[in-house]
Amino acid sequence: MTMLRITRLVSFMIFCCFLLQATLVSAAGKFTLISTADLKQKLDAKEPLILVNALSSIEHNELAIAGSINIPSNRVTADNPLMPADKAGLLIFYCKGPKCTKSKEAADKAMALGYTNVMVYDEGLPDWAKNRYPVETHVDYPKIEFPRLAPKDVQAQAASAVLLDIRGEEVIEVGKIKGAINISLADLDQKFDTLPKDKKIIIIDHAGKQVNICGKFLTMKGCTDLAVMEGGVLAWKRDGLPTE
Repeated sequence: MTMLRITRLVSFMIFCCFLLQATLVSAAGKFTLISTADLKQKLDAKEPLILVNALSSIEHNELAIAGSINIPSNRVTADNPLMPADKAGLLIFYCKGPKCTKSKEAADKAMALGYTNVMVYDEGLPDWAKNRYPVETHVDYPKIEFPRLAPKDVQAQAASAVLLDIRGEEVIEVGKIKGAINISLADLDQKFDTLPKDKKIIIIDHAGKQVNICGKFLTMKGCTDLAVMEGGVLAWKRDGLPTE
């Protein structure tokens, strides 16, 4: 074997070692998923754990797993007093099922803060409720339906209405509708009073899933002229309408 081939072989082996090490670190730093059955078993056995709803407080107040606390994913921070002092204790995050990213975002942030025993209940609230396991409601929101507008109708009314974009980080990833006010649903409980009550407010989210609960919350806070956009910003883009 020539010296050149030996050098290349050694280099390849070193590269493989680095790749394996990086893979092991990544795997070690990944949260673990927990099933509905296993979570129920832990709660029934009263095992020491903290179960966290990673949705906004507005959504948490509508429906939550009994006994869980609420820390929205964007508030998983070192200075949040709700974050447990014991970083080795079991911390389980959940939201609205596999398509909901908030629980995973919260888990990643918790691990970045040094929490070492983090799990995600990926099946989330829908599967828990489907099994008729204990849930709780903290706020009795009004049962109300809101006018639903197609994206092009929203565009036509943009000059006379307030476009309220309640998305979080998706604003950066997907784009923003020109002129829209961005207040994430997770922050709306603290910032709703900045919205005008004498103008029509059209609520916009990512895919049309959060607009109704937002409208119910704003109704309770005194907003009377509300509408929601069908399909969220994803539908807006599918219709070929511009974003910034």
